[in-house]
Amino acid sequence: MYLTIGRSNGMVNFIRFIAYSVSAMTVRKAWNWLTEDVDPIPGTKEFDIKYNSVKNQYIRLTKKKEEYNETYRKIR
Repeated sequence: MYLTIGRSNGMVNFIRFIAYSVSAMTVRKAWNWLTEDVDPIPGTKEFDIKYNSVKNQYIRLTKKKEEYNETYRKIR
């Protein structure tokens, strides 16, 4: 079949390349979407990084809230 087509063999290979590329990107994005919400296991490096970032964010937001409350009290 491919021998009789001749010129369109390159077109078939191009379409195959595009199909494989799109399917690979779809599978990778689906896998990332499935695994991104999973909490890391305690005791691992990923857990420590996530814990420290959440802790720092909590401390930062608590300070901002206290500053806002003090400013709001002074205005009233």
